[in-house]
Amino acid sequence: MMSNAEIAAILKRIADILAIQGENPFRIRAYERAAVTIGGLPQDITEVHARGGVAALRKIPGIGEDLALKIEELLRTGRLRFLAGLERAVPKGLLDVLAVEGMGPKRTKFVWEEFRVRSLRDLERLCHSGKLANVRGWGEQSVRNILQAITMLRKFGERMPIGRALPLAEQLVRTLERSRLCDRVEIAGSLRRRRETIGDIDLLVTSEQPKRVMDLFCALPLVARVIAKGPTKANVLLKAGIEADLRVLDPEVFGAGLYYFTGSKTHNIRTRTIAIARGLTVSEYGVFRGTKEAKGRRVACRTEEDVFRAIGLPYIPPEIREDTGEVEAALAGSLPTLIEERDIRGNLHVHTDFSDGSASMVEMIAAAKRAGHAYVAITDHASSMGMVRGVKATNIALYVKRVRAAARKVPGIHVLAGAEVDIRADGSLYLPDAALQQLDWVIGAIHQGFKQSKEQATARLLTTMENPHLRAIGHPTTRLIGERGGMEFDWDALFRRARERGIAFELNASWMRLDLDDVRCRQAKAAGVKVCINSDAHDLLGFDLRYGVAQARRGWLERGDILNAMPWKQFQQWLRKR
Repeated sequence: MMSNAEIAAILKRIADILAIQGENPFRIRAYERAAVTIGGLPQDITEVHARGGVAALRKIPGIGEDLALKIEELLRTGRLRFLAGLERAVPKGLLDVLAVEGMGPKRTKFVWEEFRVRSLRDLERLCHSGKLANVRGWGEQSVRNILQAITMLRKFGERMPIGRALPLAEQLVRTLERSRLCDRVEIAGSLRRRRETIGDIDLLVTSEQPKRVMDLFCALPLVARVIAKGPTKANVLLKAGIEADLRVLDPEVFGAGLYYFTGSKTHNIRTRTIAIARGLTVSEYGVFRGTKEAKGRRVACRTEEDVFRAIGLPYIPPEIREDTGEVEAALAGSLPTLIEERDIRGNLHVHTDFSDGSASMVEMIAAAKRAGHAYVAITDHASSMGMVRGVKATNIALYVKRVRAAARKVPGIHVLAGAEVDIRADGSLYLPDAALQQLDWVIGAIHQGFKQSKEQATARLLTTMENPHLRAIGHPTTRLIGERGGMEFDWDALFRRARERGIAFELNASWMRLDLDDVRCRQAKAAGVKVCINSDAHDLLGFDLRYGVAQARRGWLERGDILNAMPWKQFQQWLRKR
């Protein structure tokens, strides 16, 4: 048995090694896409294979015969001969070097062949030696950036992106539920609060057979090593590289335990301070009247709502329990009514095989309809980067014609002809105005020139927002979580201009981006700027918005703050007003 996260990590590893070896970029991209697809698959890959073998695997978007056979080999044997062959040709530590922002396959191969760099430590020593700064195409600033990126990578290496951690945790939850040993199973900790990266997985259960639950959990095939095991608590290291804690709680105090172990620590300290002022004590066992739990009378414990009520607070959603003003808002009766997935009406960032997507326009429109969207924007790339093909000034009429034709083949959903247009270093858009005016929806995005200063980057986007055809800024900071830090901007200036110009900022729902972050979401809300939660879908399974909605909730966003929560007619009015 292998988890989706493990399979995804192996496919990504293959892509990385092929990149170092200089393999065809389209083949590399296929493995990268497959890794993202499998990592975000809602079903256990083992169950998909068990139901229909290779044929069932091939039905997963982006998984052809070759990939399906490789996945089957992994599921049957736990190994992959193809990967073993690749690994013999490349030092293991070189993949850590590749993961450093600013390195890339060519640079990684260069330092390996020219300086015998085989690990992060080797790269760090090389940077400090001064040799690399004198190499043509590198320079002192480049070396300083790499050293900073190494520091960031090491810090991030202790945490797992939510897009890998949540499916893994959900797989553990399903296994525990199917065992019939547990009456209730819940995810707690930072994962329940939907932090974008996770340090460990916390699971809480109730059971009349705690010893059997502990035995089952510690013997799961997903477990690499048991760190600690007791009568009601176990701590294990999963093969995916993250620790998981399991606690068995008494049903009578489950609500108190769920509240306590959800955190955050600073939020819990804040509420305990309020409780103490009211003569109460709060712990994982409940709320007690008195300042000492052992002598106090328990007044709440069964549900989280009971715990909040006893303290004198309304229920606070887990995503905003970070001690960033939620307690004060609760006391003032001004907690936000947070956005929910069912509030989203449209999807305004979708790619097809016209650029770098894997499915046709008709297929992607139909997938958007199945996802429950009332409207969708097809936004293929308009870029100078050759590998994404896409929309050009010379084929814009053909592109729009194809979008309109595809829309007619899928009734029951409104379709906009749009494009994700590159923002150049000077702030101009890749397509000329004559081409842009043929589109219904233009989303501008930075894909190159990430090293500009804060002042340069701010001026760049301020210039972009002067374009009369621009509707939104896509994945604004350009970050890739754990791989590339975001660009710095004067956000007050950007949001002020966006409000004046009626331009939305995207919250890209891909768990690798989640861009805007929660802090900028709150800032956009305060500035009166609309946020658009988009999937950035590149295949038929890419329409999952749950990570983006979770990030929006962490950013205190409500339905009225979200552009694509508008019904179709209201959205049309917004477009016309713009």
